[in-house]
Amino acid sequence: MKFYQAFITTSTLSMLVACTAPNALMTHTDSHGATSVTTRTNNPVLLTEIGVDRVNMVEVGSLKKVAIAIKNQRFNNKHFFYKIIWVDAQGIEVNPEGVIWKPIELTGREIKSVQSLAPNPSAVDTVVYLKK
Repeated sequence: MKFYQAFITTSTLSMLVACTAPNALMTHTDSHGATSVTTRTNNPVLLTEIGVDRVNMVEVGSLKKVAIAIKNQRFNNKHFFYKIIWVDAQGIEVNPEGVIWKPIELTGREIKSVQSLAPNPSAVDTVVYLKK
């Protein structure tokens, strides 16, 4: 089983134009197996409240599994929703109908890990959406 540690860079913050889109975190695995993370947001306030502490990606047989540690960066409780979408090497969603919004609540400064297993071997990267 191979273990990949993602590198979270703060310089990859981009702004989305649409006002209704939630925050998104995207992983990208290069040809050497290194995973990088990009964050896009239309809600800079949510981005200051909720962050990603780490992203780990492993191979389980022929499938990938991702574990994302979501961190409450504030001292008060935060309630929001997330969903993890898998994409293939071309960036096309794999099994989009099977993904639902899931609630998560974090107490002050708490870190919780959420996980997802790829639906099939063609899924190589993830897009994680966060919304209030």
